[in-house]
Amino acid sequence: MIRLSILLFLTFIACTPSPEPSTHFYDWKKELNRLSSSPLSVKKTVILDGTAEVIDSVQVDLAKEWALFLEADLNKPAYALSYDDRSAPGIVHYVLKKGEDLPVKSFQISVDSAGRPTTVEFDISSENLIYLTSKKLSMHLVSGRVVSYTISGSQALRWFSSPTRYSVSGVVL
Repeated sequence: MIRLSILLFLTFIACTPSPEPSTHFYDWKKELNRLSSSPLSVKKTVILDGTAEVIDSVQVDLAKEWALFLEADLNKPAYALSYDDRSAPGIVHYVLKKGEDLPVKSFQISVDSAGRPTTVEFDISSENLIYLTSKKLSMHLVSGRVVSYTISGSQALRWFSSPTRYSVSGVVL
């Protein structure tokens, strides 16, 4: 009987939905999901080690195109105490605390008087014994709509190669 009670209790706990994690920082994930909800036509310029390719009027899969922006969201429970809040009126700004080792080094959003983002910028880098990577992400918005974005960076195998540099720029048509 006791075993049955324990089993029923554990089953009840396992089936209870866990509450949504609270957001400690600006809810960029929610904002990006809103921005990605409708398809956009984009003129893209892709540069890889100095060689450029321009792609006109492309309907892009924004979930894939902006995956790095989504990965840069700071609202992960392990990140809650890792960033200094250097925000000011009209600017949301978080900087990685000294001694912390997380990929997002800084996150800044400028907002208009209605609280909508006008510019978004991330600095991301990581390194280990094998590789070095750095990325800069930026997005420019007007009246809550994306007008352009840029993803640029470099990556290299430590000691084995020179860095590969890349850039993807999109202008919404």
